[in-house]
Amino acid sequence: MLPIKKIYIDSKHKTKDSLSSSHFKYDLPESVLMPDNCGFYVCDVCIPHSWYTIKHGINDRFYLQVSNDNTNVNLRPNQNYAIILDSKQYTGAELATELSSKMTANLSGTAYAGGLTASYSASTQKITIVTTYSDMTFKILTADDIKTKLDGTWVGDAYNENDPCDINSEMLKLISGNSGYQTFTNPFVSGYVNLQPIRNLYLHSSNIGSYSTIGLYGARTIIKKIQVTADFNHMIVDNLVSGNDFMDCSRVTLKQLEFRLLNEDGELVPLHGANCSFSLVFDIMDTKS
Repeated sequence: MLPIKKIYIDSKHKTKDSLSSSHFKYDLPESVLMPDNCGFYVCDVCIPHSWYTIKHGINDRFYLQVSNDNTNVNLRPNQNYAIILDSKQYTGAELATELSSKMTANLSGTAYAGGLTASYSASTQKITIVTTYSDMTFKILTADDIKTKLDGTWVGDAYNENDPCDINSEMLKLISGNSGYQTFTNPFVSGYVNLQPIRNLYLHSSNIGSYSTIGLYGARTIIKKIQVTADFNHMIVDNLVSGNDFMDCSRVTLKQLEFRLLNEDGELVPLHGANCSFSLVFDIMDTKS
């Protein structure tokens, strides 16, 4: 016989030492020992889509190189910029405006002040960056460029090449290879701008799961995958379950549970103080199948 059938979880009632509403602990009023062959699944998921398009420490940097049209590439005085964007929700047009503003601010006082402008096309979902200087060249750096840090002088904010927190790769689709030089007659045109960088959420728990799942980044503590089916400022509701969703929790003592809500890259999803809720349903697993 099961000592408990269902646990209702709401991050609003997290412990005082919890880090956030996407990384929290939840105390049960009493200790519960689950019997042999006991399994559980997650249902009644309710999560507010409250994270931003650009998120600080996740994807708030834009990487740019500015130079001139010297025919000897090795003599070009390359200036590399790691430009920090404001963390907030953006439309495509608003993101282009933010890029223009931050490029202007970072190039202020240089030979190419005000030389770069970004615009957005709603029909193609692409961002174009042009220069007004005929002798100016520039690169919008790819993931490989960022990794190697390129040559030349880095100005502006420093960065970690192993975790660049960039919009260039995932959002602008500059995933691999090396960028070529863009010019007055050859502007930069992005790939399809991805304004929904988080497609799935992954609910983790290290003290209730059986380590029987594997995530894209090698995680073994996932207890539920949740599709992002609602736009910003709306509620994601997930009641989908199947027989294969049962995970073993035999002989586990439940008292304090810990949960983390992560994205595809294993990063905490910032809910900005909004609370999530879900239920844990327990049952005896069919050992004959």
